Amino acid sequence: MQLNGSNLILLPVVDTKSNYLSGFWRWVEHLANNNYELALESLFWAQPTTWTPDRLKERICGSFGGNLPWVPVIPNQRLIGVVNDAAEFQPPGNEVLGWMLAQIPVTTTPQDAKDDRIHLKGLAVSFFVREHKSNYVLSFEIFHA
Repeated sequence: MQLNGSNLILLPVVDTKSNYLSGFWRWVEHLANNNYELALESLFWAQPTTWTPDRLKERICGSFGGNLPWVPVIPNQRLIGVVNDAAEFQPPGNEVLGWMLAQIPVTTTPQDAKDDRIHLKGLAVSFFVREHKSNYVLSFEIFHA
């Protein structure tokens, strides 16, 4: 795995909720494509991480229990809007990094990802947003209970 390299999600240095969310949805797309290695590589790691692709997948897909795994998906535009509306963000301040929290949409029926009646749950995750090489990058903070 190559951390903090060419696979980072790079965002313009613009402090808006929509800018931060554009990075979040690019990250969720990696998860929805079952590419957990790329998902880890697309985040900035200020410290060495103990996360592995398998551990990340287990944490996300096993969060809600049951017989079927909960799989990340990119839902339809209306449901993306629901996730975006509920997301929180804070632009950077004096010596404070930017921050965002959003819900990773997960389901046990990924084949219905675009169906408005899909059974979705959200796994809350937060990121710090920091400058790196003239861009913003997402830096994993925590999963929320």
